[in-house]
Amino acid sequence: MNQVPSAPLATATMLPLQPDYRRGDSVRTSNAESAIHRKNSRFTEQQLQQLMKQGLTKGLSMAMEDMKEVFALRIWIVDNSGSMQKPDGHRIISSNQNTIKTIPCSRWDEIVECVEYHAKLAGLVEAPTRFRLLNNPGANVGPQQFSIGEDEYGNIPEQVRRATSIMRKARPGGCTPLTSHILEIHNEISQMAPELRRLGKKVVIVIATDGLPTDEFGYGGANHNQEFVDALRMLEGLPVWVVVRLCTDDEAVVNFYNELDGQLELSMEVLDDFCGEAEEVMDENPWLNYGLPLHRLREFGFHDRVFDMLDERPLMKSEIRDFCYLLFGRENIDGMSDPSIDWDSFIQDVGRLLGMETYQYNPRTKRGAPWINISKMNRIHGRGSCAPTNCMIM
Repeated sequence: MNQVPSAPLATATMLPLQPDYRRGDSVRTSNAESAIHRKNSRFTEQQLQQLMKQGLTKGLSMAMEDMKEVFALRIWIVDNSGSMQKPDGHRIISSNQNTIKTIPCSRWDEIVECVEYHAKLAGLVEAPTRFRLLNNPGANVGPQQFSIGEDEYGNIPEQVRRATSIMRKARPGGCTPLTSHILEIHNEISQMAPELRRLGKKVVIVIATDGLPTDEFGYGGANHNQEFVDALRMLEGLPVWVVVRLCTDDEAVVNFYNELDGQLELSMEVLDDFCGEAEEVMDENPWLNYGLPLHRLREFGFHDRVFDMLDERPLMKSEIRDFCYLLFGRENIDGMSDPSIDWDSFIQDVGRLLGMETYQYNPRTKRGAPWINISKMNRIHGRGSCAPTNCMIM
């Protein structure tokens, strides 16, 4: 697997929403249109330096810049239902890329830390991003929807401050009306779709949740699950990329979301928390140090076929080269040896590039390490190895 009010769920068709000023909807459509037509500027040197201070390589920072060109808007659905009070979450405390701690907390505290990070990241790179809380947090907390960077002339630092304030003041309570939110988002993106397609852009939808869908009264079950699947199916064919960020280890919930991919013709990815996702990735590709920046990028909606494969199966040699392209950057990979033809030279090139990068916290060893363990990668994929992706038994 490793973050927004409610309406009747009896039918998958809904009329266009009227603005709800309590929720901050009054300028939603105009801001979305502004985001679509925004002229994307390249990252400044200061932005690149800030990203690299957070542990991103220059290659990953440049790849993120390219992603910003493609995705006009990110929409987060943030689960603030009552079950988020359960104390089996994991909050990340990071002083630098080599010193990271995960401490026990509630699921809500885990998702607050996650949303705060991505609100600040959206502000840093000026990436239009909207957050929708599943349930109204109350007038004393703030609006149910809040955004960063949608209004081209908005005060981004103030928007980040407001987002952080709302998340810290909000308290979990209520049910899990995921379906009604998906239907609302479908309605909005359907109106945006022609222009998105014309410009070659997409929208990222991030569903940060710990539970299965319910109606507005808190009732769930097989019928409600199917209504949610049907609502997601309505997104098929739209220019969207869906990320499900789970913050639970409940097996029934995990299995439900992991099985969605097989039911839908929808571009989507299911993520666990950082440590849980690292275990899945490093089980399949033990040569890779699944650093926190990789996880943050995937939560943010970074979409690349190689990233999608990391937790599903061992990467093939050609895919390892594609991963290195993203990690080290195009200017460093051009001219690199083809690992399928000259593995030894490829390994030497990777070693040279690793020497130019800082260590990253390894969630398995709990200490700093290179992004790639050369000896493990060579043992698995090098000459004489018989990894499933390299050998064929006749």
